[in-house]
Amino acid sequence: MLYTVRMNAKPNIPEEIFWGKDYSWRKDRNVNGWLVVATLISSFSDIMFPSLVRQWPLGWRVLIVAAQFFAIGLWARAMTRWIRGMDEMHRHLTALVVLFASSATFFFMLLWHRLDHAGLFNALFGPPKHGGSWDICTVGHCFLLLVLFYGLAQTILNRRYK
Repeated sequence: MLYTVRMNAKPNIPEEIFWGKDYSWRKDRNVNGWLVVATLISSFSDIMFPSLVRQWPLGWRVLIVAAQFFAIGLWARAMTRWIRGMDEMHRHLTALVVLFASSATFFFMLLWHRLDHAGLFNALFGPPKHGGSWDICTVGHCFLLLVLFYGLAQTILNRRYK
């Protein structure tokens, strides 16, 4: 209770935003809501309607990109506040999980980008039907990889510390 923001509140636990018996939709929405907003903006502008967005004036396109990264900043703030509301052991474990997930996502996306730039995916699968490249450079792709690596790290660390 020493580390909580409010005296009558129970400490946050990692299982509140990870599927299981202690999962809380409300807590997950409070922590990850801004990441979902950034993912939706990215999905609409980069995946669903890219040709429409390319026709917009430069100012609007820059505003779309700024909105995505502003939402990511708000997500990082919400995640930090949630981690600060944990007890010492959960804070340490969650910091490790988040560090692993973000590092693995960064490494995977960088590796994928470099392999695409080198032409590996065009050689294996041919050019994509939509034109462009096989690159995974949207916030939606990042979100999916973060969730995947978060779940993997959470599973490994929970098994290790039980």
